[in-house]
Amino acid sequence: MTHVLVVPEIVLAAAAELDLLADRLAGVAATTGPATHVIPSGTEEVSILAATHFNQVATLQDQALGKGILELRNAANTLRTHVAQYLGQDLANAATIGTIPV
Repeated sequence: MTHVLVVPEIVLAAAAELDLLADRLAGVAATTGPATHVIPSGTEEVSILAATHFNQVATLQDQALGKGILELRNAANTLRTHVAQYLGQDLANAATIGTIPV
């Protein structure tokens, strides 16, 4: 039989670390995001096309960062939810053990 040891404090600390990572990533995205979007250096077709290409890539990067931040927050919330469920089930199991007649 396989046993799993769950230490809620460690799982909650991991969730907090994921939240901090998401916060740092959001901060970097907010500061560097505007710098990745460019305006054309001239009015000719090549400058406009180059700026358009760079801006499309920058938009994709912004979207990917947003998804990454959301995934980190979702993972942290999932860990917290599972720890709460685990503790609830553990308490329910402990209550039933206390009611076993000896």
